Amino acid sequence: MIRPCMRLWLPALAALAGCAQQPSDGNGKDDAGAGPPAIDGGDVPDASTTATAAATPEEKGPCAGKAEGALACEGESVVRCAGTGRAQEAVKTCLDIERCEAGACAPACPKGEVYVPATGPAGFTMGKNLSAYGFGNRKSGYHGKGRADLPHKVVLTKPFCMDQTEVTAGAMKKCVEEKGCKAPQRTDRWITYPDKPDYPVNLVDYPMSKYYCEQYDKRLPTEAQWEWAATGGDGRSWPWGEEEPTCEHTDFTQAILISPGGDSGCHGGGPSKVGAHPKGDKIWPDGPIHDLAGNVWEWVIDSYVPYSGKDEVDPVHERANIGTRVVRGGGWNRSGRGILAAFRGGAIWTYKVPGLGFRCVRNAKERDAALTPR
Repeated sequence: MIRPCMRLWLPALAALAGCAQQPSDGNGKDDAGAGPPAIDGGDVPDASTTATAAATPEEKGPCAGKAEGALACEGESVVRCAGTGRAQEAVKTCLDIERCEAGACAPACPKGEVYVPATGPAGFTMGKNLSAYGFGNRKSGYHGKGRADLPHKVVLTKPFCMDQTEVTAGAMKKCVEEKGCKAPQRTDRWITYPDKPDYPVNLVDYPMSKYYCEQYDKRLPTEAQWEWAATGGDGRSWPWGEEEPTCEHTDFTQAILISPGGDSGCHGGGPSKVGAHPKGDKIWPDGPIHDLAGNVWEWVIDSYVPYSGKDEVDPVHERANIGTRVVRGGGWNRSGRGILAAFRGGAIWTYKVPGLGFRCVRNAKERDAALTPR
């Protein structure tokens, strides 16, 4: 309770109370030696303390309001917070296909591409020891030897973005017009270029496919990247799982073909529009990837050589002296066995057929930490 004649801390209150001003010794105390008065028994801060508190800015920065040890984002870097609310140390810088979000690196692939994470140190198993290695011309009489797909562990250390669909005839037309891509020749009744823009481009050889990807700062996938994207490493038979393939899953040939190729397929011959069989998608957290089985085969970087059976990290098996490249995924004129996720096909690098196309990947790059906003 305010006593009537005590010198109040605020002059305005003193005037209202009608109290007489008491003499001061000049040091902020009255003659009785009392310090700053109390209101209802509570201490009132002196003027200097009040001014200091008012001048203190609100806590700002990535760690504002976060506990010690919490993770936050500073630009595209993940940082660990100190108890003062300031960043204490950089934990890591996100790759160029990622963004820092809520203290972690999150997918940031361009539209039309799907983020595929790294395998982690446990890796995954490639090879089912089912395919004999045999690839040679008839004249030489060489039919190969041994197994083409010895099981082995593969670790992929970086994530990548994969095209959600096979490259379309429409996309190839744009590249022909703007970036110097070579147009497929109209030599087959099932050609999609240029009249079917929403269908996978076909009758493209390895150099044409490789050139296209490079014009968009991308690459053909490695064989390991392709299989990891198609299966997630869980050993599934097809990208969607173990359910036997039907024409709801993909465009393929349900009957046993008389010859290696034929005018077959779910829709009477030739590929389907990309993404027309969503039941057969491989679903990743960042989105689905379409047509990894059937529709058209897909070129990959690797030369067609047998697996060594030894564990590998980020493998790329390019051999300049080997003109045969691996193709994956099967096409509309292949059976259920030919579209298995682990099935390895091989084709001469100049091969151009209506059941063969491609898709690209965007490989992750390290950001320059010095240029990352801090």
